[in-house]
Amino acid sequence: MFPPFNKNSNRRHARRSSRVSTDVVTAAQTPDQLVDAGLALAKQQVHSEALAYFTGALDLEPNHQRALKHRALTYVHLGQTREALVDLDRLIDLDPKNIWAYANRAIIFRDLGHYGNAVSDFSYLVKHDRPKRWQWLISRGTTFKLMGHYDEALQDFNLSLKIKPNNSWAISARDEMVLHARHYS
Repeated sequence: MFPPFNKNSNRRHARRSSRVSTDVVTAAQTPDQLVDAGLALAKQQVHSEALAYFTGALDLEPNHQRALKHRALTYVHLGQTREALVDLDRLIDLDPKNIWAYANRAIIFRDLGHYGNAVSDFSYLVKHDRPKRWQWLISRGTTFKLMGHYDEALQDFNLSLKIKPNNSWAISARDEMVLHARHYS
């Protein structure tokens, strides 16, 4: 779920000097300007400096949702997933229907091994994100599988296939689950 800031970014930009950010700091005054400056740095893969801009925007406006979103992404890029969770929690507190925040929090929870929390967030997504319901069923099923709850996992994979019958991702997950169940039964 965490997309790169710029799919076509070039790694050579990551070596740019901090002079670029210093020029932007003096020009950026509002939270939106700080977020824009942070995004420019993030697109250049200068995540630690981008983080300072997003944090600066939040210092000025603590509930600035765009700054929280991009700071969470930046934390993930820096490998600071626990800090990202704090920002995602704040986003959900500010907007309890924020599908993006739930999705990314669920993925982080699963990656950290907090499977119960991941299942809870994936369940929210299954219920509230109808266009991607099939996808969240697979994600929840995968989490159930990691927990050793094979029946629930298989049920989610099958439900996903009812929604999107030719989905190779669900077919693969279901077939793997069936083989796994046969092997261990």
